[in-house]
Amino acid sequence: MNTNEKKMQQELLNSKLGISGSGYARYGAAMYFYNQGILSEAMLEIYRRCCKFDNEDPIDLAEFEKVPNLKIKL
Repeated sequence: MNTNEKKMQQELLNSKLGISGSGYARYGAAMYFYNQGILSEAMLEIYRRCCKFDNEDPIDLAEFEKVPNLKIKL
């Protein structure tokens, strides 16, 4: 896996809440990590549900719903 690509996707996954378009950026990055086999389908679904809401924190939602959240290591 290209380390530069992984770093860029990690930054997108951690996009600041409230920035216009950040929900979709996080979801796109989540899809990248899902396709790499790093992110679970359940966690990808959390990112999908949050993508329309730039202020919604997918990590908080995952914790609320008790969905295991895999921390992605660079």
